[in-house]
Amino acid sequence: MDETTRMLELLNESFPAIHTLSPLDGRAAVDARIRPAGNLDDAMTEDTAVDRGTHTVPLRIYRPASLRSDAPVTVYAHGGGFLHGSIAGHDGFCRSWARGTGTVVVSVEYRLAPEFGPGAARDDVVAAVDAAASLGLAAHGVILAGDSSGGNVAAGAAIALRDRGDSPAVGQVLLYPFLDPAMASESHRTRAHGYFVTAELLGHYWRVFLGDEPERFDADVTPLAVDDLTGLPPAVVVTAGLDPLSDEGALYAERLRAAGVPVVRRHHPDQFHGFLTIPGYGPAASAAALLWSDVHTLTPSLAKEPA
Repeated sequence: MDETTRMLELLNESFPAIHTLSPLDGRAAVDARIRPAGNLDDAMTEDTAVDRGTHTVPLRIYRPASLRSDAPVTVYAHGGGFLHGSIAGHDGFCRSWARGTGTVVVSVEYRLAPEFGPGAARDDVVAAVDAAASLGLAAHGVILAGDSSGGNVAAGAAIALRDRGDSPAVGQVLLYPFLDPAMASESHRTRAHGYFVTAELLGHYWRVFLGDEPERFDADVTPLAVDDLTGLPPAVVVTAGLDPLSDEGALYAERLRAAGVPVVRRHHPDQFHGFLTIPGYGPAASAAALLWSDVHTLTPSLAKEPA
C-alpha cells in the first residue's frame, strides 16, 4: 500500500463528519485536531491585527531566516470551507512557505461563516494587504495566496484590488481553489466519495456559506462569477486529480489564460484535496518544492538569484 492510499484511509476514517454536525460544532471538531508546528526555527513570527472599526482581523507575520530583500510579501488565506480554519491550523505550512520562497508571509484570520457571509473574508484579506503595505512589507509587491476556500478568497482579493486601482498584487497562488457553488463539474461526480473531501462535505460548506441564498452566484461568492478577468496578476493554480474540485480549478486557470493572464497550472494527478498542508506527508514535500519554484516564476525579482 503506497503512502497516498494509507493517508486517504486515515483521513477517511478519522476526519470529523462535519456535514452531520451544526456549523459551530463542526468547527470545534476540526479545531480540536490542530497540533503545534514541528520546526519553530523556520521563521520569526509576530502576531498583530488590523483594526477595521467594526472588528479586528488577526494576522501572523512570518519572517524567514533567509529573507530575500527584493521579494514581494505573501498574504495568505487559509482553507476550511469558509467554516473553519485559522492561523494556528496553517502555522506549519506558512512557516514552510516563508522558508521555501524567502518571502515574508502574512497569514490572515479572516471572518468565517455562518457568522459572516460572502465578501467578508475577501474584504479582510484586502485589509491585510493594506496593512502589509503600511508596515513597509510590500515595497516589492504582494503575492496573494490561499488553499481551498482560501484560494477563492485570494482570487477574489486580486479582483477587488484590480478594481480599486493601483493594485500592489504581483502574483496569485491558488491551491485547489473552492469555486463552484453549483458543484457542476465532472470531477464532483467522479470523485464524490472516497477521497477525503466528499460531495456531502462540500455541499454542507456551500449551504453554511450561502445561508438563505443558496442560488446566489456573484463576485462576493466566487471569482467564477466575474466576467472580466483581464489585468489580474500572474497566477499559479494547483489542482489534484483525486479532488472533487479539480475541474473548477482547471476551469478558472483556463479563464485566466483566456483573459491574457500568465498562468502556470500545476496538476498532481495522484493526489487529493488538501494534500499540500498535511505535516509529514511525503508527496507534499516534493510538490512543495515545485510550488516554491513556481512562486519564483511570478515576479522578476524572485526569478533572480539573491543579491
